[in-house]
Amino acid sequence: MPGLKQLYQGMVLLTALLWLLLMTTLVLGVSRLLRDEQRIGSNLDDALLAFQLAESGLRAGEAALFTIPQLHRLAAMEVGALKGTDSPFTLSCHQPRNPPPWQKGLCLSATLAGQAQSPPWQQDEAGIPLLHPCGAARRVALQSLPASSHCPGVSPGPWYWADPHYLVELLDPRYPAKPGPGILFRVTARGWGRQAGSQSTVQSHIVLQPDRAGSWQPRRLSWRIVQ
Repeated sequence: MPGLKQLYQGMVLLTALLWLLLMTTLVLGVSRLLRDEQRIGSNLDDALLAFQLAESGLRAGEAALFTIPQLHRLAAMEVGALKGTDSPFTLSCHQPRNPPPWQKGLCLSATLAGQAQSPPWQQDEAGIPLLHPCGAARRVALQSLPASSHCPGVSPGPWYWADPHYLVELLDPRYPAKPGPGILFRVTARGWGRQAGSQSTVQSHIVLQPDRAGSWQPRRLSWRIVQ
């Protein structure tokens, strides 16, 4: 019967097309799922890299506290002197009077200066965040960068987008601690992964206390991830 045969052939063709559509949908769905998982895994790896670099920057900033200009004079300086032109710390985190390694990155606490101002890691300078590679933070040199990476244009480095940067903020030059007063600092560091958008910011409070020999003994009071 020709009509029945044609109907049967049509049903077979329709079934084959439906199976083909189903298999195509399944393959596309699996491919998309794999791409999403790869992207999520890559983002997690980038976030972990940014965190590790931020931690490296934080440790570098804490270690550099011992080399701050006029460190032994800070405890004796009055607030007026700390806000003066000769102070190693400024609200802008720039001080051209400091030795070259410290001409940026030393921030005077707005609270200590008696001013209503956001913390330095939240501030912008001419539209550039202070913790940005083009801002006022100090760089921890971990990778060799090409000349084109100099600001204002930042090109990705060979391993990650930018080296970690940190700021040192003076909170209290006469912080009450045992066995004696010390100098309280807040160190904030930021690291980036392979992409500019993957960044992590960590922060610690460090107090330096002089011992009987006149050396500084550091003590970390707190640590946190800054959102």
